[in-house]
Amino acid sequence: MASGDTLAIFGPQANQPPTSSYATLNLRNGHVVLEFDTATQETAIFASKMPRHYGGGNVVVYVSWMAATATAGTIGWGVTFERDANAGDDMDVDSWATEQIVTAGTVPASSGVISVTNLTITAGATGTDSIAAGDDYRVRIRRDVATDTAAGDAQLLSVELKEA
Repeated sequence: MASGDTLAIFGPQANQPPTSSYATLNLRNGHVVLEFDTATQETAIFASKMPRHYGGGNVVVYVSWMAATATAGTIGWGVTFERDANAGDDMDVDSWATEQIVTAGTVPASSGVISVTNLTITAGATGTDSIAAGDDYRVRIRRDVATDTAAGDAQLLSVELKEA
């Protein structure tokens, strides 16, 4: 696979929410979004299979989002992977790699304007959980409520994974 090729794209409706503290589906002018609270760390989980042509390199995670009402401050995201390999993890127990933090992006001055922030996740056990071509996996996205400063919900539009 060539550097920069897309590995997966997830929209809000692909979310497989955890049993608690999950991001909620909503509509914004007909656009489906996942809303993440400003004070409670809410989570979205997306599952897929790594394409067979994935070369095993670093993965760049692009998060497309808007602020629900804020016109100032920053919004950040936490991202982590879980490899669900054949004869690997016990599916009754989560086994997330170390969460990586996307540098908080500045909220646009107009509510409803899309921002895209990204982070390169290093291939390996602590980054991508050593996901290999053909492996099932999950990616978890959480709002970084501990360090971002925007008031109100953050609205996620999509997540794209590309090989670095």
